[in-house]
Amino acid sequence: MSLNLERAAMRGKLAEAQDNQRKLLLKAEGLCTSIRRGLNTALTPFNEMEIPQVASQMDDLVMAWVELQKTQSDMNRLERELR
Repeated sequence: MSLNLERAAMRGKLAEAQDNQRKLLLKAEGLCTSIRRGLNTALTPFNEMEIPQVASQMDDLVMAWVELQKTQSDMNRLERELR
C-alpha cells in the first residue's frame, strides 16, 4: 500500500514539474521576444536602446534556462522511477 502512495506522490511531483516546465518555457519565450525587440536596430536606433533593461532581461533569461534544466532533470528522474 505504501508503494502505491509513493508512486502517486511521484506522479503528482511529475505533473507539478511538467506544469512548471510549461510556465518556464512561456517565460523564456516571452523574454526572448522582448530581448529581440529591445536589440532590433531597425526598430530603435542604438543610442535610444534601453541596454540596462535588455541586460536585466538577459539575466532573467539565464535564470529561466537554469530553472528549466533543473526541472527537466527532475522530470527525467521521476519518469525513470515510475517505469
